[in-house]
Amino acid sequence: MKILIIVTLLLSCFQSAAWATPEIRLNIPELVLRLYDNDELLKQYPVALGTAYERTPVGNYKIFYKEKDPTWIPGSGFSDKTPVPPGADNPLGSRWMEFSPAYGIHGTNKDWDIEYPVSGGCIRMHNADVEELYQLVDIGTPVTLTYQTLLLKERDKSIYLTILPDIYNHKDGNKEKVLELFKPYAKKYKFLTDWEFPNDHLVGHEIKIGVIK
Repeated sequence: MKILIIVTLLLSCFQSAAWATPEIRLNIPELVLRLYDNDELLKQYPVALGTAYERTPVGNYKIFYKEKDPTWIPGSGFSDKTPVPPGADNPLGSRWMEFSPAYGIHGTNKDWDIEYPVSGGCIRMHNADVEELYQLVDIGTPVTLTYQTLLLKERDKSIYLTILPDIYNHKDGNKEKVLELFKPYAKKYKFLTDWEFPNDHLVGHEIKIGVIK
């Protein structure tokens, strides 16, 4: 009997580790929502985010409310406060997952808005995508929202830089910031000293900035 109890406890511990709570991560300038489990990428989805005037908030949150086929109640910026029931005309689409008061991950009735900063601060997804995500996360799932316009990637014995659009005008994309990000790679890679911070037309493209020593 004791052996059975021990085996049951071990299996329970193993399952808890194997079925860890997923985590949602989103770097705002990328306009991509990623779902991780133990740092392993499970899914990624294109999204629409807040405008420069109604920004998606940065920070660490958790999903605290979920709803299928939500009713949309217009906010203070709308003169018509008539609730919109579930259906094709509902701006929240088919799912709602709230991570901060009045901010949520939801579907949309405007699929063409996805991959643009056009929302009132919420995270919009295609309805098929948000329905899939809804099944993969639960109350308490962490939601981490960051804002990084400079991304470094190690590949083929080189370091590459990607500059993302500065949609919220943080103005933190400069050569000094790149050098700061490069520090963890400095022992292994040589920074290309003749490299100059690129013009706007190179935004979104990878640029080689370091080579292996």
